[in-house]
Amino acid sequence: MLILNKTARVFSTPSKRKICEFLRSFHFHPGKRLFHKLVLGIETSCDDTAAAVVDETGNVLGEAIHSQTEVHLKTGGIIPPVAQQLHRENIQRIVQEALSASKVSPSELSAVATTIKPGLALSLGVGLSFSLQLVNQLKKPFIPIHHMEAHALTIRLTNKVEFPFLVLLISGGHCLLALVRGVSDFLLLGKSLDIAPGDMLDKQEDFL
Repeated sequence: MLILNKTARVFSTPSKRKICEFLRSFHFHPGKRLFHKLVLGIETSCDDTAAAVVDETGNVLGEAIHSQTEVHLKTGGIIPPVAQQLHRENIQRIVQEALSASKVSPSELSAVATTIKPGLALSLGVGLSFSLQLVNQLKKPFIPIHHMEAHALTIRLTNKVEFPFLVLLISGGHCLLALVRGVSDFLLLGKSLDIAPGDMLDKQEDFL
């Protein structure tokens, strides 16, 4: 299993009043999907605020995303405090849009799953804080998600890939090769020693 350091505990806690107002904004009639397990996923590991509602078979019922690309292009890279503030400004709207698109009310959710590591601590803290407030209000289970494990398992949403399988993950901040033996069961075979491909490309562009 992959083991990484815990995310820094830098949270921006939304007020209970805001969460209550958020929950009251939904007017769906419960009971339509009580026979399904429905999970709200929230992702704020870096520069995109994203949310989706997925059922137990892997079907994405509704999703929404806010990209920060235009903002960060102006500064030539991601500035963590700026990314954090943009997550704060957009997370409630994005979650609401994902739930509305799925036609699932918060009370129908079986659990809330949120990225907790690895990533930018300031960005992760926004998603984690919002999610913990939400599960506390809804009295629902919370599922902590490992960013790279989630990337590795995404293929199973679109293809019939059985365990075990080999996966190569290449991203801006991490690069690794692993044997996926099951959900949360990973054998790390190798990883980049000093620099990830995304970092290398950024530095190359600066040099040019």
